[in-house]
Amino acid sequence: MSIHLQMQDIQGIDEEVMKAGEEAQASGQLTPLIKVELWSKIQSRRLSEGKEELNVQFSPPTAIPLTEEEEEKSRRRKECNREAAYRCRQKRKELQKDKEKELELLVAKNEDLKRQIEHLEQEIEMYKGLLSVEPIGNPASPEQQVPGHWSGTDFLEYSL
Repeated sequence: MSIHLQMQDIQGIDEEVMKAGEEAQASGQLTPLIKVELWSKIQSRRLSEGKEELNVQFSPPTAIPLTEEEEEKSRRRKECNREAAYRCRQKRKELQKDKEKELELLVAKNEDLKRQIEHLEQEIEMYKGLLSVEPIGNPASPEQQVPGHWSGTDFLEYSL
């Protein structure tokens, strides 16, 4: 009869090893297999020494009711945490609003600068057009020119 019990134990261990192997493969950890192997060694050693089989059953811990002082402390902690979370959310909202205002200002400034660029480019084109216009008739003689003023041709000669 003891041989029959040992065969059942081996089959039970095989099932445990199979379950542990599947669990190890699913999790990518060897821990379940190591646990089964250690349990198996401990059991076989205990049985060889004539001791009875080790059965361990875990039960979930029972909840111990809190004292009034602990409940008050917990309530205060929750209240403080609630207030801190509210302040954090408000601060985050304010920061978001500030960033949105800054974005609007930067977009407006960017548009203003683009308009300035466009205006300056038009002004450049106007001055280029003025420089490229040839004088009508004879150019003014040096005596007729206003002192301190350059003519278009003088500027071109000077810049070359």
